[in-house]
Order: sequence, then C-alpha cells, then structure tokens
Amino acid sequence: MKTATIREAQHHLSKLVDELEDGEEIILTRRGEKVGRLSPYREPADRKVAFPDFAKIREELGTADEVGENEVLRQRNESL
Repeated sequence: MKTATIREAQHHLSKLVDELEDGEEIILTRRGEKVGRLSPYREPADRKVAFPDFAKIREELGTADEVGENEVLRQRNESL
C-alpha cells in the first residue's frame, strides 16, 4: 500500500489516479499522520433482497382473532 502526502497528492493527482486505475490503494498523510485513503472504485454488488410473500403468510396464519381463538381452544382442550 502506497502513501502520499497531501502536498504530493495536490501536485501529482494524475499520477495517483493512474495508480488507482491499476488497483493500488493510497494512504494520504499530513505531517506524518494518516488522514485519508484513496481506493479504486468498485461497482457495488448487485444485492437483490428476496422478501417473503407476506400475503401468503398472512393467509396461512389467519387473522389475529382466529389465531387467538384457536390457541385458547387448544390450551383448554389440553387441560381437560
């Protein structure tokens, strides 16, 4: 990983961009302290999130009243 001072970056930006195009990552320093990083651009990953079919899930579960009623009846029958 290459380092460059802010002054070098100002005076040699084209050269640094060429190095970025070659895949090089560059750490920028000011007075010997790291202050930033230049890295090659990468296309974001194609993230497709598959959401579940909530309508189908809702249909399978039934309404809250039906679910509650069925649960109460189940528990009542178990305790008999």
